[in-house]
Amino acid sequence: MRTRYRLVVIALSIFFSVTSQAAAQVVVTPFASVNAGTSPGFFDLDDAAKKLHGGFGVSVSVLTDGWIGVEGETAFTPSAFSGHDLIESSRLLTASGGAVVTVPLRWGRRVRPYASVGAGVAHINSVDVGHFFVVDSSVGVATGSVGAWIWFSQRVGLRTSLRFVRSLHSVDTESLETWQSSVGVSLRF
Repeated sequence: MRTRYRLVVIALSIFFSVTSQAAAQVVVTPFASVNAGTSPGFFDLDDAAKKLHGGFGVSVSVLTDGWIGVEGETAFTPSAFSGHDLIESSRLLTASGGAVVTVPLRWGRRVRPYASVGAGVAHINSVDVGHFFVVDSSVGVATGSVGAWIWFSQRVGLRTSLRFVRSLHSVDTESLETWQSSVGVSLRF
């Protein structure tokens, strides 16, 4: 019980320290992504999950002038497990939130590297042509990422990111794991 209380106090302290800053900025980044090295967590009929699969998403970050921020990200990968032989359709949708540690603004006005850790949920869907091995599952996930914002002006920049997503429980036979690289245009408010 005491540990849970400490975690709640720490989480609230981080939240209020981030949101109470007068210099807090909201950064919205629509992005294109590529999933690689994916292990789907179930029998991959097309043996296609490990191949590259494109997707897209959006990230919203709240940053301060200091080290700490928060982010939320949603990514959608259509045909995430499809080789289009035995799998009729598939998709992976992830939504996560987490804490961001970034270089303070005074050190990185143009380039601001960051690392983040978080948790969320992944919805996995895969339907084979005979409808024998249908997967339609939602699992909790843990995420970790590194990246950087490169600012071209006061409001517009570029964000690159490499994110690792792993399910907290087995999808079917094992955990879902994927590496997701992304690049997008960031708008700072």
